[in-house]
Amino acid sequence: MNYVKTLLSVLCCLFLGLLNGKAQTFALDSVYYVKMDPFLNKIIELQDLEANIMLSKYEHIIPTNGTLFSPNGQELIKNKKKLYVTIQQTGFLFEYMGLKDSLAIFRRIDATVNINYNIGCLTFIHNDKLFSYGGYGFWKSNGHIRKYNYLDRQWDIIPTNKEIFNIGYNWFSKKEGKLYIPFQRITNAGLIGNTSSLIDFNNYQSYIFDMRTLQWEKVGALSKQLIELINKSGMSATIYTFEHGQFLMLNDEAWFLNYQENKVYHSVKADFNQLFVRRAGLLDAFFYKGKIYSYNIGLNTFTILPFDMSNFELMDYPIWGRDTSYDIYIAGGIGMLIIIIGIIWFLTSRAKRKFEQAQLKLLKTKSVNQAFVGTEVALITLLTDAAEQNNKVDIFQINHVLGIKDKNIGLQKKVRSDIINMINEKYQFITQADTQLISSIRKEDDKRFFEYFIANNEIKTIKRLIEKN
Repeated sequence: MNYVKTLLSVLCCLFLGLLNGKAQTFALDSVYYVKMDPFLNKIIELQDLEANIMLSKYEHIIPTNGTLFSPNGQELIKNKKKLYVTIQQTGFLFEYMGLKDSLAIFRRIDATVNINYNIGCLTFIHNDKLFSYGGYGFWKSNGHIRKYNYLDRQWDIIPTNKEIFNIGYNWFSKKEGKLYIPFQRITNAGLIGNTSSLIDFNNYQSYIFDMRTLQWEKVGALSKQLIELINKSGMSATIYTFEHGQFLMLNDEAWFLNYQENKVYHSVKADFNQLFVRRAGLLDAFFYKGKIYSYNIGLNTFTILPFDMSNFELMDYPIWGRDTSYDIYIAGGIGMLIIIIGIIWFLTSRAKRKFEQAQLKLLKTKSVNQAFVGTEVALITLLTDAAEQNNKVDIFQINHVLGIKDKNIGLQKKVRSDIINMINEKYQFITQADTQLISSIRKEDDKRFFEYFIANNEIKTIKRLIEKN
């Protein structure tokens, strides 16, 4: 008898094990008739409500007990026309089809095969179409934009110009059709030294994704103050999405990020903070017309919390500002460019001096008429002395230096012209430049006569040549 009892016990255990295994692999049904409660009734009643609502396990719409998906969270997604329920981490999608005998009908509309690739993704509605962004799965996060395909009942990938990663800190503007990512949050356990919980906060660039162009645009970088605040809170932050931005509980303090205006607000009322500390995660809650509706499961009633911006103060820093991460490279590049220009200038000046000296030496060795002669040196000296005093020289002074003051006007003019032209030609030949050494300008008080001068930037060069001469 003991043997028979033992055998029956073993058979019973095996039978129960098979039943349990079968229950754990039981697939979800395609249609569910859900009993209405005050919470679901309120959601359906508010026809103009647009919200993403994270559900507690007590308010799960789709019954998943006994299936592989019982640990998965559920989220309600509603706009003015549609109401959906998603099973988190799966891509499963149920649509509210209406009431029948006071029961809410939810029908599965997807045929998703791949699951567990989109843990923590953001699901949103744009132009009455469903989209999801990012998520974590298979040991790494992703920055994919996916669109629900109503024809094939699958999620299609949308090719974009970049892949921007983030889980949690993201916000979609329904009015603008833009997805805001204040900084990149990357997880990759497939790299050496990483673990499945390691998150890389080093990429603080801020991006906006435009649903019209399907392009990511970089708008700046997360402000230093927010970097310190987020890193200090670590993974303990509670994040809730509102109409105009994200509400954050960081280290028991309330913060509000207004992405449209790029502004940061901090709660100044401790009692206001405590309201949200007691409602960790803000499950079964939604924002509607300036108020937060939080459902109390035990009492089957809503607690209404006014969300008044007078409880907040505006901080003196934005969410994102100018990206300064590349400033060190820009400064280094500018410094290197200055050094290169300095070296080029030094070598060019040195080569020019050597060339001038070689040309002057060549002139001296060829013929005395090719170097600056006595009258030329005297005229150059007269003009350089005047230039150093910001003065100009008239023709009477030149005639005196050249020794032609008693000659007739025609001869004076010819001698002056010949000597000045000769000086200029020699100077251009020596310096190998097109710059004239001696220039002229009409006198201000008598336009019939000219005044002569040497430009200030040529004084040092000609004086050096005269000394060598």
